[in-house]
Amino acid sequence: MTDPFSDYYWTEEFQVTQADLDRIAAHVRETRGAHDLTALARRVVRGRLRYGPETSAPARPAWAEDPSVRLWDPAGEWKEGDHAIVAVGFAEQGRTVHEPFVGEVTRVDAHRVTVQIDALGESRAFVTQAQADHLERWRQFVEDLVEARRGSRDLETQTGYVLLEHGERVVSQLLDALRADDRFVRLAGRWFLCELAVPPTGEQLAALAWAMVLLEEPLSTADLVPLVQPSLAEGDPGLFGLYLALRDQAGPFENVDPGKRPRWVLSGPPPGSCTPHHAAYDPVTYEVLCLPGEAAPPEAVRRLWEVGLLRAVMGNSS
Repeated sequence: MTDPFSDYYWTEEFQVTQADLDRIAAHVRETRGAHDLTALARRVVRGRLRYGPETSAPARPAWAEDPSVRLWDPAGEWKEGDHAIVAVGFAEQGRTVHEPFVGEVTRVDAHRVTVQIDALGESRAFVTQAQADHLERWRQFVEDLVEARRGSRDLETQTGYVLLEHGERVVSQLLDALRADDRFVRLAGRWFLCELAVPPTGEQLAALAWAMVLLEEPLSTADLVPLVQPSLAEGDPGLFGLYLALRDQAGPFENVDPGKRPRWVLSGPPPGSCTPHHAAYDPVTYEVLCLPGEAAPPEAVRRLWEVGLLRAVMGNSS
């Protein structure tokens, strides 16, 4: 059996297995919390280094030839939604140390790429289209990071080495396996179990829709949580339950960033009636649609939405 401390093992033999995914699922159940891709990748790598190669069946029958997660390269072609392994510097005892993290590209400008690093809850900007001397310095910098960790028997140091030297293979397989396993759901870079998500009630979704009437900008799922009344289940079970409900329902909610980190707007009128603060009339028929303090029935709500007046009549009464 090949030594998991050898490059040969990670280059030729390593595969994410079904047992890896089962252990991740058990970890999520135990913590009842979502986990980012960096944390999950480090967990898989540490497991191999501690206990040796995994002999259970691969999680996927075949792996894509092109990596879905790439080591950051200033000369590479990047687009929103790509995943990159980046080295992030930290001050430690008067010196700067760098550790690898998996991030997601959230913005591409002419000369820089913004990467959201979910493990840190922040984004970092990286320069692109650099001059040849800058590229050479960057490549040497990465080589130095790898060499400083090569051969170490310290578990965390060796884990960092594997992610830098073999992360494209390791993390790409893990990401592809998680995407293909319908037990897991991803939201804003973190993975959770569908079975643990606590869905909102119809009453809670209706209250959210009415709260969103007054919004001027799209909001993330997390930013919508405080608007739900009664409150959602606490923590990630409630957050992911709301996300799944918004994603799968046929109601008046729309993700304006499909395929990316979702941000939500209303795509139709909220359900039921309302009590407006202001009067309004139909700009076409001049029919009175609502009066302040008097209940407006669902058909009036729909018409107020159609003519773009629902936000105005529900606005502050002062």
